[in-house]
Amino acid sequence: MATLTKRNPVVGGILSLFLGPLGFIYHGIYFFLSAIVISVLFTVVLSLINLPIPHFFDYLQLLVYGYFGYKLATIRNLFIDDWGLTEEDVREFKSFGFSFVMMTNLLMTLVQFYTVVVGGYLAYKSFANGKILIGILILVFGIGIMQWLLTSIFGFLSGLLMLLFKVDKKYFE
Repeated sequence: MATLTKRNPVVGGILSLFLGPLGFIYHGIYFFLSAIVISVLFTVVLSLINLPIPHFFDYLQLLVYGYFGYKLATIRNLFIDDWGLTEEDVREFKSFGFSFVMMTNLLMTLVQFYTVVVGGYLAYKSFANGKILIGILILVFGIGIMQWLLTSIFGFLSGLLMLLFKVDKKYFE
């Protein structure tokens, strides 16, 4: 019978904090592969639509990876402790479909974090250059519009990837 072993949330968080998507290997090969796909997608799309990526964002996004590494280990441990696991449940947890659905949550969090950080950075640059009105407009409207736009783009792309990877509808019922 297939089993799940517990993972230490602190170790999961630290590995993901320092290694980014590579740290998800601690949770399993499918979580690792899903995190790589999500990271590449995030970077490629932002590059294609030519949005600014401040140099410090590469390091700040590691906070999101670290948080998800911690939460994934916590969810895994709760799953093991509190549920009567069947062999089918274990197979499902270890499946690529489940890992990809979990990592799309990571993608959406990265998008939201990116828009707040970049919007705040652009507003700061506007204020620093004496363009007060532009800075206020970025804070009031720009961050929300950018978040809506990027969430729409990445949500659509996530849906396409779920079709491509044949992720079951059962995760969304």
